[in-house]
Amino acid sequence: MKPGDQVKVSARGKFVFTVKDIDKGTGMAMIEVNADSPLTYPWPARLTDLVPVED
Repeated sequence: MKPGDQVKVSARGKFVFTVKDIDKGTGMAMIEVNADSPLTYPWPARLTDLVPVED
């Protein structure tokens, strides 16, 4: 997983997020929802919770 990848927060997640930054030392990533909204902002998520979005 790297910045720019598209992920969901779980295998059953409905929303798609973009990875903005990764801190491998803490096992956390900053992600931002891919939604058409003026209120999007990055927030932290555990790398172990993120699931890559299949093309």
